[in-house]
Amino acid sequence: MRKIYFLLVFLTCTFVSHSQLRSLYNQYMLNQAVFNPGYMDISTRFSATLNFRKQWMTTPETPMTFTANGHYHFTKNHGIGAIAISDFAAGVNSLEIGAVYNYHIWLGERTALGLGVKVGYQQRSLQTDYIYFSEKEPTLDNRVSRGVNLGVGLSIQSQNFDFGVSMPSIFDNALANPSNIYTTTYNHFYSHIGYKIRFNDNIILYPTAMVRMVKGSRLNMSFDGHFLFGQLVWVGGGYQSDNSVTGSLGFFLEKGLRIVYTYQTSTFSPHKTTLEHTHEITLNFARTIDDLPFAKRKYTTRKGGQFRKKLKW
Repeated sequence: MRKIYFLLVFLTCTFVSHSQLRSLYNQYMLNQAVFNPGYMDISTRFSATLNFRKQWMTTPETPMTFTANGHYHFTKNHGIGAIAISDFAAGVNSLEIGAVYNYHIWLGERTALGLGVKVGYQQRSLQTDYIYFSEKEPTLDNRVSRGVNLGVGLSIQSQNFDFGVSMPSIFDNALANPSNIYTTTYNHFYSHIGYKIRFNDNIILYPTAMVRMVKGSRLNMSFDGHFLFGQLVWVGGGYQSDNSVTGSLGFFLEKGLRIVYTYQTSTFSPHKTTLEHTHEITLNFARTIDDLPFAKRKYTTRKGGQFRKKLKW
């Protein structure tokens, strides 16, 4: 498995790309369903997540993103989900509401290939109240573009390993004439990988990496490492290809509740005077399969003086 991990790291980093429009997330490793329709945690029956991100606090009109998503596995192979994203940046408001279907192909007892598709409604509006032009600007005649969007993705998951590639928004990735909303120009491609190193039950190291690619922009890469101590305290940090660094602290509470905060600084980047501080916070609730109070149990014949029982989906 470790050989596969390092091979996929190499493949992930060899993607080539080039414009930033879609949101970035520091806590991508805890919220992979936002950018990958092919990912649903195979260890949970259902999960719900809220995420807030505010970039570059010292500069006005900079990106602010709210996301909400959740999923439910109604069988071992089939899962459904929902996602909502509200993003504001430089006078442009983007809203997306979608539904997700995911199908798992089990490659082993605890390893699954996930294939997913997202269908949703998307609306983008431009606030021009304080924008003036000496001549008429045709692209501002219609300030709102709306339509249906699609996303696809796949993932490979096991108890310790996860990998995925995705294209979460096939259409409307360029701020152009709204009549071109269904063009596929500037598609954003994502790839992520992670591996849990379990020293013991109380210390787990989770190194992860993500690459985001889009034509016209530099390759965006993030390399992160986090520890989970005592199944309770989450702490770590990361480095991004723009020379910004992050630090995270969180708590994984009982009954499936967890809260994580991440701070990002561009002090070491060329943009340190204007893009210095970014904050991100995630609240998640999940119920693992083993903890389900309504799990059905199958009882078999008596053997050795005891009944055998097996958890059944």
